[in-house]
Order: sequence, then C-alpha cells, then structure tokens
Amino acid sequence: MNEQIAAVLGALQAYRRYFIACHVDPDPDCVGSMLAADWLLERLGKEAIPLSHDPMLPQWRFLPRLERVRPANEWIDQQMRPGDALVVVDCDVERTGDAAALADRVECVVNIDHHVTNPGTGHVNLVRPQAAAAGELLFDIIKAAGQPLDREVATLLYAAVMADTGSFRFSNTSARALAIASELVSAGAEPDRIAREIYDTRSWNYVRLLSHALRTLGRSECGRVAWISLTNQMLAASGARRDEAEGLIQYPRMIAGVEVAILFRELEPSGDAPAVRVSLRSRERVDVSALAQEFGGGGHERAAGFTLQGTLAEVHERVVRRAIAAAEAGK
Repeated sequence: MNEQIAAVLGALQAYRRYFIACHVDPDPDCVGSMLAADWLLERLGKEAIPLSHDPMLPQWRFLPRLERVRPANEWIDQQMRPGDALVVVDCDVERTGDAAALADRVECVVNIDHHVTNPGTGHVNLVRPQAAAAGELLFDIIKAAGQPLDREVATLLYAAVMADTGSFRFSNTSARALAIASELVSAGAEPDRIAREIYDTRSWNYVRLLSHALRTLGRSECGRVAWISLTNQMLAASGARRDEAEGLIQYPRMIAGVEVAILFRELEPSGDAPAVRVSLRSRERVDVSALAQEFGGGGHERAAGFTLQGTLAEVHERVVRRAIAAAEAGK
C-alpha cells in the first residue's frame, strides 16, 4: 500500500466525527469524491457530515447520498467535539469557503487532492497531480480499505472521473483512469445515465442564459485566446440561477486555433468592491495553472481559476492581455 494512502486511511480510522468539505463552485469530481468519502466513513463506523459552501446543482440529484450535503455555514459557530476531523477533497483548505473555518478547530485535517498547485495544507496529505481526478484517489483509498464497491459508490466515483476528464476527452485521460472507469461500470455505474444527467439535462432558463452569453463571445486577433462573459444583468433577464453557468467555457474552448479559453463571471455585489470569477482552460500548449497563480488562484495545467477585484471590463482587460502573452509564448 502506498505510504500516503496508508496515512490517509489511518487518519480516517482514528477520529470519531468527520466533516468532509469540497471547494467553492463545486463540480461533479469534488461532489462525487466527497460523497464517496462519506460512503467509506460510514462503512468504517464513523459519523460523517458532508459540507459545501455552495448549493448542489439540480442535475446532480441522481447522485446517491446528495441529500446528506449540508451548508458549511451551519457549522461556523458550532462547538467542535473532541475527536473531530476535517477531510478536504479536490482542493486545498482555503478553497472550501465557509468550511475553512473548521480547520483550526478540529484535531486533524486530511487533504486529498490532485491539483498541482495544492501546497499540502493538511496534517495528513495525499496530493497526487498525476491522478486524473480526486475520484481516482478515493477509489484507491476505498480499495486499500478493503471495501467492496457497490452501485452507489461506483456511481459517485464514475461521475467524478468522467466529469474531470471531460467524458474521457481531455489530456488527463490516462490508461489508469479508463481502467478504473471499467471497474466502476462492472460494479454498477451506468455511463449513459450519468453522462445524460450531468451534460444533457438543463433548464429552459439556462438555455435563455446561454443565448445572452453567446453574444459576448470574442476572440483575440492572434486567434489563440477566446472568451465569454456572464453578467448579473444576464442572470436577471434569463431567470437562470448563478450556478447554471457551469459549462459555458466550452464554447470559446471549441473554437479552432484557440489555446486559452476564458469565462468571466460577475459575482454578486458585495459592498463597494465588484469582483469577477475567472475560469481558464487550455488546449495543449499553455499551463493555465501557472497563469492562475499569477492572479492568486490555482488549478490544473489545463483547467484553473481565480477571483479578481474589479469591474468586468477591468478584469477582462487585465486577464486577456496576460493570456495572449502566455498563448504567444507557448506557441
């Protein structure tokens, strides 16, 4: 057994109650991995409480155990017990939003992640950038624990691995990720249903939002950078939820010749300081995790993000200029 996996498994058996946190703006990998950890802890006889800073998307309702996820802010002011621990999946502690407040109040923080920018902020860390998804790491931990896979956890882990590899289309799709997916299907995961629920189930208001956002689609003169923007006005006009913006970045990314795709999302007003969430994707030549780190963010070589203070126009100008320079340097 790998030493890091053994250390994580030991930590998952050593405490009484576990809070499990995913990152802000959750995706199927962090949600599926968080709920797989919840599944494992239940089988180890532990009390577990999955937490999220943001609400779960309606199209994820097919995921087993999703109803167990609680708002992280419910626990900010509650007293911790002796024997409490925090498990952070698919990110470092700081990216968990409200759940990060628990890190200094529990006896142990276990960090399980596959992002190269994660500095290892737990007491026990399993950070493996070569893994295709956090779900791949949870698969390894569950196997090391000797727990047989059932349909429930197979569905959670397949959704995690499938989503973070872009339905096995992205460059992080490895032979091992495909082998794990095969084993999960044998254990009961249904690839067609999972893909349909994640990718092909959208509200009418989402489609209306898409029609507004596509009008902002733009491309640099060099043709290597493209972007799309989402404003608060678009959300109000379409009636769509803020979390329905997930996936809009695929439209600039699919343009031939584009190396860096960018999604700009205006955040809800907070005082006098406007802010914009920026998501980055690259095709094959640009390390967008390095680009994100320049702006205080992080992520993967091919997918990363960060938040900047400023108006949409100000952030757009700064980021596009830097992205063009990175794309031209990587040509």
